[in-house]
Amino acid sequence: MTTQLTPAEWDSQYSRQAGWTRPTRTYLYRQASLARARRVLDVGSGTGTVTEEIAESTIGRVTGIDIDPEMVRFASGRGGRAAYQAGDAHALPFADGLFDLTVCHFVLLWCRDPRQVAGEMLRVTRAGGTVLVCAEPDYGGRIDYPDLPVGQWQARVLREEGADPCVGRKLRCLFAAPLLRRLEVGVIPGLWDPETLRREFDAEWSLWERSISGHVAAEEMAEVKAADWAATQSGERLVFMPVFYALAQRR
Repeated sequence: MTTQLTPAEWDSQYSRQAGWTRPTRTYLYRQASLARARRVLDVGSGTGTVTEEIAESTIGRVTGIDIDPEMVRFASGRGGRAAYQAGDAHALPFADGLFDLTVCHFVLLWCRDPRQVAGEMLRVTRAGGTVLVCAEPDYGGRIDYPDLPVGQWQARVLREEGADPCVGRKLRCLFAAPLLRRLEVGVIPGLWDPETLRREFDAEWSLWERSISGHVAAEEMAEVKAADWAATQSGERLVFMPVFYALAQRR
């Protein structure tokens, strides 16, 4: 995302995202036998939030790769178990079949060619190994009540930044069926409970205001924020965002 945040600020956002999808990751890790994997790759590792979770859950060696050198430096400075390096997900700098398990989390929506990235993730995964796409959103399925335009604004900004806000629904078609023994695609029912909406209101709006600024008039944004807060405080606010996952096991 081109929103100007420091790596530490992004780390806070990534940590919140990781909290939303943790139960699904736990399920996927079990299905992929993460605990016994000897080599694991996290594609688009960012600040290392999920990468270090993976490293603490396996006896194997974990590598994180990200296109942003600042993110790589931040993640390397965490002092965790994983190793990090810079690289492009469209051309992963690893040999064929090197990893038992290849993982990504909220990454494909940012990729210029997500099909190519999916192919690269399969290429570097050994026969019998697994690719986990832990979470990819679908803003086209977002529901807001009251009918506030926040999701529409976010989707528009994502498109202008080169992202695909509806990539979630496309996961099944991104993976080459002839290479697969198994493909499971599912959806995380992203319905935020009232307490989470209240607790994360300030953090969410801080990010939205910085990303949407310049795309929406300040007066309109202030009105929508006030309406959002009023509905959140009254308990009437509903936010539903489908987030998809995929588990692809190689032949």
